[in-house]
Amino acid sequence: MSSDITDPAAARHRWEPARVECYAGYQGEETPRTVILCGTRFPVAGIVSRKRVRDGASGLTVEIFECRLAAGWTISLERSEDASWRVRKNVFVPRVDLN
Repeated sequence: MSSDITDPAAARHRWEPARVECYAGYQGEETPRTVILCGTRFPVAGIVSRKRVRDGASGLTVEIFECRLAAGWTISLERSEDASWRVRKNVFVPRVDLN
């Protein structure tokens, strides 16, 4: 499979650096509270899922948060062992009100 930018499957799995403000408990930065994208602050309304994943090739562990933003989008955030954050591109899902 090509990793070319025109490949839709590859585009869905690209990650870009992100600024994230977190709740800092006794274990340091624990959960995302605000995501800053393109200079705009988006409060996190809730954590949909949280998982730790070990990369088989590098042996590094990352934590992946699926977050519901107050704006109605669901995004995926990745925090690496060095505490840097990345957001998965092309995963914004707008909230649809059916009422």
